[in-house]
Amino acid sequence: MKKSVLRIYRYFALLASSFLALMSLCQCSLFGGDLLASSKDGSAYGGNALSLDADGVNYAATATSFDIATLGENNDSIELPATGTQNILVIPVEFDDYSRLATSSVRNDIYTTFFGDPDETGWESLASFYYKSSFRQLLLQGSVSDWYDCGYTTSQFAKLPLSYTGEYADHYEPTWTLLENAVAWYKRTYSTNCASFDSDNDGIIDGVWLVYGCPYHTPYNGISEDFWAYTYYDYSLIGKALSLGDPMPYHYCWASYKFMYEMESSWGAGKLDCHTFVHETGHLMGLDDYYVAGSDATNAAPMGFIDMMDANVIDHDVYSKFNFGWVRPYVVSGDCSIVLKPSASTGQCVLLPTGDGWNGSFADEYLLLEYYTPTGLNRRDAETTYANGYTGFRENGVRIYHVDSRMIAVTGLGSVDGYVDRFPSSGYARLAHSNSNDRNQINSNYRLIQELDCTKKRNFDEFQANNKAAVADEGTLFQSGDSFSFASYKDSFPRLGVMNDGSIMPYQVAFSDMSDESITLTISRA
Repeated sequence: MKKSVLRIYRYFALLASSFLALMSLCQCSLFGGDLLASSKDGSAYGGNALSLDADGVNYAATATSFDIATLGENNDSIELPATGTQNILVIPVEFDDYSRLATSSVRNDIYTTFFGDPDETGWESLASFYYKSSFRQLLLQGSVSDWYDCGYTTSQFAKLPLSYTGEYADHYEPTWTLLENAVAWYKRTYSTNCASFDSDNDGIIDGVWLVYGCPYHTPYNGISEDFWAYTYYDYSLIGKALSLGDPMPYHYCWASYKFMYEMESSWGAGKLDCHTFVHETGHLMGLDDYYVAGSDATNAAPMGFIDMMDANVIDHDVYSKFNFGWVRPYVVSGDCSIVLKPSASTGQCVLLPTGDGWNGSFADEYLLLEYYTPTGLNRRDAETTYANGYTGFRENGVRIYHVDSRMIAVTGLGSVDGYVDRFPSSGYARLAHSNSNDRNQINSNYRLIQELDCTKKRNFDEFQANNKAAVADEGTLFQSGDSFSFASYKDSFPRLGVMNDGSIMPYQVAFSDMSDESITLTISRA
């Protein structure tokens, strides 16, 4: 959705927010004695720095020319920045009929789930996960407040009346009211203007996490999705003047405290789980869902469920990391041989441009390859089936993704003007495709990212003979002795004979010499 009015107001908060940011930090420490605040430097989190191996003949490691945060800035999506040190505001929410859950013990667990060291959890904390996943390029810090008593029972909250009747009334959620009240309470309680949570000084808090103290319900069993997990924007604030040096909330996450305890039965009592919080924070930084969503969606499971932005398992894939600017794929320009190391520890990956070329950014169509190993952030989910029934790949192998994250230009009136490689001079740009056909802007059959299956037996975007979506497994991975060519796998591409952009995929790949340390890709023009 276009939020051009918001951009106008954001400008006026820059100077004052910058001036008062230091004051905000001091106020939180002086007056917010009961805050649980993290300023860890990441040294206890572990993880590797990004590998910067040398380029080779006909391939070169290349960073995206802009990242998803820049795209968000163009269309006023206002994402949490995915690099540097970022502060997030975490507010536990108490409901009157579940006040017994608003304990210091649960709040301490919330803090550990968000900012704890890995050995304090069952896997990772949100902060340690992103520090490792980003190859030490993103350090999340922040504060967990005391419990905010919202003054509602859960049933009263779910029935909050439509209090906003403006342009975005159709998108109203009761959490808008709660978000605004909770942040106002936080500012009063801790005598702060929250400028320390506005890293770019634009008058908007970069990200707010509301962790509600009651059980969750899936939105698929007839119960309101208000008590599920989601990330959203408070559109009711669009057009409101920003107070100088006093940033307002806008982009926020909402999830139950119960998600912290999803894996206790498998990991043991007291072992905390951050999977859901990682997934939703991916949205907070601009990623889409990779599972099929929407009431009218008829496609199956393009990523085969095995991905953090799909079924909440394993590390983020390299396409997501490319969005964030965390990795530099080897972009192929001709016949070559690449010894590819595990993406989990190095960030290495390979980008094969279509016959139409590559525009230099993550926002284009291409094939993306990574060497998966059940190590690092993948290890826990490869060893233990997650609460939703999905297990990470237990073997080594190459994952091949067909990516179509081309942008479209949108006018101020909401009209789509077709694919673009650059931001338009008027209107704005956004990604054209989704993994849900009813959310696509152009051609409902195109996917944002789709896994290819080595066996050729499954097109993950289509339902199987049993009318179920296929789940990716070890047979999905490309290993020594396997090969890929567009002609052999054309049935997994929407246009069969050509790529989505109408061109031919000019490359074929043979895989050999697989070990725990590397796999060799021999790439040639088809």
